[in-house]
Amino acid sequence: TFEASYDNLPRLLATICQRNPDSFYDIKHIAGEQGPPSILQRAFFSLGPCVKAFQHCRPILCIDGTFLTGKYRGHMLTAIAADGNNQLLPVAFAFVESENTDSWYWFLERVKFAVVGDRKNVCLLHDRHAGILRAILDLQNGRIETGDPPKWRDIHSRWCMRHIGA
Repeated sequence: TFEASYDNLPRLLATICQRNPDSFYDIKHIAGEQGPPSILQRAFFSLGPCVKAFQHCRPILCIDGTFLTGKYRGHMLTAIAADGNNQLLPVAFAFVESENTDSWYWFLERVKFAVVGDRKNVCLLHDRHAGILRAILDLQNGRIETGDPPKWRDIHSRWCMRHIGA
């Protein structure tokens, strides 16, 4: 059921993190109108071994989103790195309600915390989605509407040539 799936997700992610040291997850939910149950809004996770491997990869993350079909709607956001042999390394995933500025900001804020850490001058390759562009600006300069300070000043933003060609 929907409720059982929602209740199982935190336990599932906690177990994954317990069995994969240095992994990270975060869940954001919306409280139900008449108390419980809550509604899952967003879930983020990154696996510790992939995060450790990223420290030896190029300082580039390809970020993209795709819509989900089937029983559960929403979007999946991903951050993928490439090593020196051009092998792809998935470093972070999130399931969000939609691909918008707020969800991209939330995702990238966690990517900075859980994956990038103190690494300098990381470049994000993306498809020029308006939500991504705004989220990157907010991370660099702070969010004026909420008063959040800048959280990732040295982030670089570049457009993906495959998307420009399409």
